[in-house]
Amino acid sequence: MSKRKKPVRRTPLQRVLRGLYVILFVLSLVVVVSYVGLKVFAPAPDVPDQMEFELDPDDLPEQADGEGGTKKMSLNRRKGVYTCLLLGVADQGGSDTIMLGVFDTEAKTSSLISIPRDTVVLYNGSYCKINATYSYGGVGAVVQSVSKMLAVPIDYYVTVNTRAFRDIVDEIGGVYFDVPRDMNYDDPVGGLSIHINQGYQLLDGKKAEGVVRCRNCYPDADVGRSATQRAFLAALAKQTVTLSNVTKVTSLINILNEYVESDMALNTMVYFGTQAVGMDLDTAMSTGSLEGTWISPYWVLDDASVLELVNGLGIYEEQVPASVLKIVHPQ
Repeated sequence: MSKRKKPVRRTPLQRVLRGLYVILFVLSLVVVVSYVGLKVFAPAPDVPDQMEFELDPDDLPEQADGEGGTKKMSLNRRKGVYTCLLLGVADQGGSDTIMLGVFDTEAKTSSLISIPRDTVVLYNGSYCKINATYSYGGVGAVVQSVSKMLAVPIDYYVTVNTRAFRDIVDEIGGVYFDVPRDMNYDDPVGGLSIHINQGYQLLDGKKAEGVVRCRNCYPDADVGRSATQRAFLAALAKQTVTLSNVTKVTSLINILNEYVESDMALNTMVYFGTQAVGMDLDTAMSTGSLEGTWISPYWVLDDASVLELVNGLGIYEEQVPASVLKIVHPQ
């Protein structure tokens, strides 16, 4: 098992501004940018304009590059489209939630895709669940696994301790949310005691954390939980970015400073915030999950549906061929 790298130390201001994009799609950043007027310092990020893929020997033989028979192909990225991997990390360690965010700054649209934590991948030659790669190799291992599996670039990552949900919800006075089912689950080791009735209600921080973390409350475990997480994040985003919360900017920054880590540069954070101003989260954000089948102990992805989803993200100028996706099917 490889040793996790120690996070790079940053100044308080850097950590604050690096965290502003994360909590769910530019939540407080929109408020902060509008409030302090930093738009002038926000150039568009510079990311690679192509992705290159190594192909299996039987794929597209006409594109052999002549070096030992290795075959490669490239896809051109659409201008103004950026990606970010969002990881929810619990106090006990491990990646409890994995989501891929895609932000089209020209069309002013965004996508948030859940990656079931039990999705099977190959890591160092062995089958494992994708959430386990965080324990083996940290954020970099998860980024590499997601990028290879879905043939997508990962421009940035953000890790958020799940306690951030509790503190942010309490800070804004709660979040109104339609809880999809009765939730009753106790896990003393994981620090969970969840007892929440189904229905539309005002959730405080403790209940909100329970709603987004309880995977045992669904017959289909993480798949059901992922749908609830995406719905809750949309509600949280909509109810956080309001004029009534402008006076709470400092408190929200302090929460993000404590619970968020990212590799996103300060001016990039500001750029995304300014580009998100005016977005209608009811219509501009689409959500989804990677479809598949439960074959114990793994979630095995369905090639055709995942390929359709990846093409629907609009990351590339061309259609993504099935040959560049590295979806694992255990033998």
